[in-house]
Amino acid sequence: MNRKIQLVIALVLGIAAVVLINLYLRQAKQSITRGMEMVMVLTAKDPIPPNTKLTEDLLRKEPIPERYAHKNALTPRDLDLILGQVTRYRIEKGSPLLWSDLGVTQSGAAFSEIVREKERAITIPVDEVSSVGNLVRPNDAVDILGTFSTETGGEGTGLATLTLLQNVTILAVGDRFGTTAAEPNVGYRTVTLSVTPLEAEILVFAAERGKLSLALRNNRDLASEGKIPKVTWEDIYKVERRATIQHERDIRVIKGREH
Repeated sequence: MNRKIQLVIALVLGIAAVVLINLYLRQAKQSITRGMEMVMVLTAKDPIPPNTKLTEDLLRKEPIPERYAHKNALTPRDLDLILGQVTRYRIEKGSPLLWSDLGVTQSGAAFSEIVREKERAITIPVDEVSSVGNLVRPNDAVDILGTFSTETGGEGTGLATLTLLQNVTILAVGDRFGTTAAEPNVGYRTVTLSVTPLEAEILVFAAERGKLSLALRNNRDLASEGKIPKVTWEDIYKVERRATIQHERDIRVIKGREH
């Protein structure tokens, strides 16, 4: 009897082991292949110079893995909207087209038409300093920083600045978008951004609790920095911390010269 019980237990454990191994292999496969599903994007059939009006014969539909598709990449669904728009930069052959590559030229088009699907347009207040001297323009990419009061233990209230969002597309400055916003030295007190619903909540809450500032970035610089620490008075006051920050800057400058 004991022998039979042992055989049954061994059989059950064997079956359980097989099930667990298959489950592990399935999960491992899903983890490896996650984001590798192919999505269609629009790419340049040949090099496209700046200030070129887009026509369908300049473009090609190509599949790329979803994990490598930039969130601002243009898809075949955007084709009708972008035809006739003018490129802002040179686009190399085979490169995916981004919204930041284009300037909206249809001044009579409804503003809602330039809001990406699954994103929202939201407006935040700015001044001349927080908007980089009123130099940001529609289709520019910016990082959004916030400065807030923060509790510092038993020492009362202090201040901290942190990066809230990176690589956010500007849709409008003031009430101007597209080529109507290209006039230099024109002031405005708001900018309208393209964000996800969750990002919109973050920005609304942050604007109510602190001051927001924009950091303008190169439109071809798509990479986001990971784990950017918040900055407090200690980062400015402590000599050692300032020395570390300066050392990291010096290294970047040297590397930049090497390229």
